[in-house]
Amino acid sequence: MREDFSLDTIQSLKARAGHLCSFPGCHAPTSGPSQESKTQTANTGVAAHICAASQGKGARRRLDLSKFDKRRLSHYSNGIWMCETHAKLIDTDEVRFTAEMLVRWRELAELRASLSQETGRTVNVHLRQGHEIPLAQVEKVVTQNGVDVMNDMCDAILDSCIVDVWGKEIGYAVRDVVAELMDNAFTHGGASQFTLNIDQNQILIKSDDLPYSFGQLLADSQHHGGQKAAEALMKLNDRLITSYRREDNYNVLEISFVTSSEQVLSTTACAVEYSDFITTLEFSDQLPAMYSNCETIYVVVGPRQHLVPSVARKLSTRLRNLAAAHKRIVLIGSAISEGVTSMLKDEFPDMQIMQV
Repeated sequence: MREDFSLDTIQSLKARAGHLCSFPGCHAPTSGPSQESKTQTANTGVAAHICAASQGKGARRRLDLSKFDKRRLSHYSNGIWMCETHAKLIDTDEVRFTAEMLVRWRELAELRASLSQETGRTVNVHLRQGHEIPLAQVEKVVTQNGVDVMNDMCDAILDSCIVDVWGKEIGYAVRDVVAELMDNAFTHGGASQFTLNIDQNQILIKSDDLPYSFGQLLADSQHHGGQKAAEALMKLNDRLITSYRREDNYNVLEISFVTSSEQVLSTTACAVEYSDFITTLEFSDQLPAMYSNCETIYVVVGPRQHLVPSVARKLSTRLRNLAAAHKRIVLIGSAISEGVTSMLKDEFPDMQIMQV
């Protein structure tokens, strides 16, 4: 027997989504005036079940219905408001569209509707400190290349809501980079496996192809697709961490959107807190072993560490070790003055300074 939503639950799902489809990138209106009369309305929305409301071939199932209260199938928490097209689509592929993913879509749709109501206009959700919005979780492993495989990989990235949360330009740029890296891994690097993991605010890409570096990709004089994609992403990286390292015979690239300096330290293994960085190199001219596998080193200045000119000058003596080792340097902090920025950039022209 099918467990359908009550009329009250359907109305709640529709209203809390702002009468818009919750599918990433769609947001189509699902209600409006009908042509049949001057008072009737037309509804093109569906209260779709996250876990299937009936048995048989179709959408997501509970593995053990004997331990699951069927009444929960008709509960608000098991619903998501969609246009008719996307309601049908999510029922065709329970592997691609997981229950956890659909729950995140609903939460983002409700947040978008709330912000639009508060501001009186259509707005996009956006990241800022204290308002971190996690991406929908995606896990995808591929063992071969091809047009269909690439299209599936691109779909998986967009399913994470990256365009809605990180913005259209960054979302599409990340999609392009992942697709090109996958193509290069199989076509030129001899890879047997390419893995994409998206969770919270981080995208993790692993491949077992020959060693490469993101810097080498950027410097490709032939300007192949990978170079163009990487270059486009780096132009948008004022809030992005793009951290490459070689680990256990895998190429590992982490891409994260950061909203605070503290977040960087928990996001990548290639980040170091400013005071630790200074202390570690205080009595040594050699780079610590922790930096050896990282192409880019992120030096994080905490919110209570003020980088005034005299402190920045002390920092620059330590940064020379990184520059001599041909490491890309990214300094991350808040309230860094133009004078300090100019002083450091004069000595390290290729340094990137991120204000968060």
